[in-house]
Amino acid sequence: MLDYFGVLDSMEIILAEVMGFCFGVRRAIELAEASLHDGHRVNTLGPLVHNPQEISRLDAAGIHAVSHPEEVRGDTVVIRAHGARPEIFAELRWRNLAIVDATCPFVKKSHGLVREFAQQGQTLVIVGHPDHPEVQGIRGYATGPSYVVSQPVEVAALPADIKPGILAQTTVNEQLFLEVVAELRSRYPEATVHNTVCLATRERQEAVLRLAARVEVVYVIGGRHSSNTNRLTEICRQACPKTFLIETAEEIVPVDLQGCACVGVTAGASTPAWLIEQVVQRLSAINGNG
Repeated sequence: MLDYFGVLDSMEIILAEVMGFCFGVRRAIELAEASLHDGHRVNTLGPLVHNPQEISRLDAAGIHAVSHPEEVRGDTVVIRAHGARPEIFAELRWRNLAIVDATCPFVKKSHGLVREFAQQGQTLVIVGHPDHPEVQGIRGYATGPSYVVSQPVEVAALPADIKPGILAQTTVNEQLFLEVVAELRSRYPEATVHNTVCLATRERQEAVLRLAARVEVVYVIGGRHSSNTNRLTEICRQACPKTFLIETAEEIVPVDLQGCACVGVTAGASTPAWLIEQVVQRLSAINGNG
């Protein structure tokens, strides 16, 4: 039963121009669901998306996440959009498993660049977060030492005698990438640089800045362990301090909207449309337009 009507007289709800599933995540889920329809038991190597609600939905449908190849139960395993190291593919083939490779094409591009770096005698340097599964997968394609830099200050710790081949974790903030690259170029003038920040990441971050400039409150929908959702929240708070990261519509507290004439909604690249719809419906109900 709704008991919060009357909190607002009138409130406009504005959605970000670009939000929710990116191409890579949507493709991975579609491939996993298609494999399930073939009658196979389907496992994914790691969670398919960084969204606990969508993972629960997939699990209920019969698509189960495991952490290691030896945990796969069935005959089909899906490689998520983040990709995986070559030795993971080799082990899965050794186990005679049907592999559905849902690696995002933009991540596969990075794998190809790593091979080019190796052929040219360059040392892989990734601008990103060392614990991120995409970064770990990319490093697996390097034939020699590789390094991950998450802040400009970390460049000083790199060996002096390397010739870097530089690329980005696809979901890293582009401004951070450019700042790290400037520091790298200063130290290694001969470095090769490929800006592999995904267009979807860039579009969502630009869209949330435009949204935050127009509204008084913003709800960013997504998993709390999703790096791209957390980054959207950080960016949004720069322009709209009253920004809330929520996973579900139930987390909206009506009193936070007291006196608000305009509220914005955006979502991370791992957030399904059905969760966004639930948030909009709850905001409409709070607004008395339900």
